[in-house]
Amino acid sequence: MSETLTHLLDRSLSSGDPIVIDGALGTALESRGIDLDHELWSAGLLRDDPEAIAEVHRDYIRAGARIITTASYQATPLGFASLGLSPDEGRTLIARSVEVARAARADTDSATHSRTRAAADAGANPGAAEVLVAGSVGPYGAALGDGAEYTGDYSLTPAEFAEFHRPRIAALVDAGADLLAIETQPHLTEIEALCTLADEHSAPAWLSVTLADGEHLADGSPLTALAEVVSAHESIRAVGVNCVSPSLVAPALRALAGATALPLIAYPNSGEVYDARTMEWRTPEDSGRSPVHLGEEAPDDPGTGAGGGAGGDVAESADGAAADPGGGTTTFPIEDWARLGALLIGGCCRTGPADIAGIARRLTA
Repeated sequence: MSETLTHLLDRSLSSGDPIVIDGALGTALESRGIDLDHELWSAGLLRDDPEAIAEVHRDYIRAGARIITTASYQATPLGFASLGLSPDEGRTLIARSVEVARAARADTDSATHSRTRAAADAGANPGAAEVLVAGSVGPYGAALGDGAEYTGDYSLTPAEFAEFHRPRIAALVDAGADLLAIETQPHLTEIEALCTLADEHSAPAWLSVTLADGEHLADGSPLTALAEVVSAHESIRAVGVNCVSPSLVAPALRALAGATALPLIAYPNSGEVYDARTMEWRTPEDSGRSPVHLGEEAPDDPGTGAGGGAGGDVAESADGAAADPGGGTTTFPIEDWARLGALLIGGCCRTGPADIAGIARRLTA
């Protein structure tokens, strides 16, 4: 596994230009009419239709993503066993998630690479010519299929967490992932076990979490405790949040920035709320407006004269005030997130290539 992530972050720190990461894999697949309603979610396609995954990876690269994440978020022993697959067959599929992403990177339109290489050479977006493959490592809670990754409502010992995650991490590293994306993590004990595993494999990684509020993990642990844990592990190169409401990003980044010198990461969901009972995403009840693309302005709301950002969440500026750049629109304040220390910015659930293209345009303007 290479040290390319470190080099990319160093260049981003020097230039002040954040790195654009991809958006949701499952959302993009479902938009193509693919049914993901089973235990392995998008990872099931590693066996049945890997080309569908590859096409989504290519779309994100064309949209401007410099890091793409593998279809291994829910590729776990529990899920594989439910399909009657052996541990060896499961490891083969996890490795395939890296192979598919690497192949998509290699065969993406050469003109796209030429344009990004020229931009990088001109200094417009350092690191733009490089596309990294991040091996996705979701939490134990994701395998339970009950939305526990948003609550942290489960408990294992550190040794049990390590036993659960070790085969996937080993398979991702051995298959040649450039880094690990340890993501959507709600549980501090599990996070410490995962950081230790990353160290064992000398695997550069980012660590991103879900939240109860702007200062606490989903399991209630303070973000200051998270910062203390990740700062003690040399493999963790960035820390932040993902699959949270955009309105929680700024306060969480402020809390983390005050507790760690690590670069920060932010890739929230569209602003919709996940209902663990119905297993559906819903617009918040206090808003009748639809979520907007993360990278774009919301259309004018004829009823209020204000844009309907992220299902009604009012975006915050760096000082905590509502961000409304005028013209009757509200945007997600990705520039403010960058000023708060976010060096990696993208999207999570309910976002797609169009959202990432919008983010890339704004961050490289």
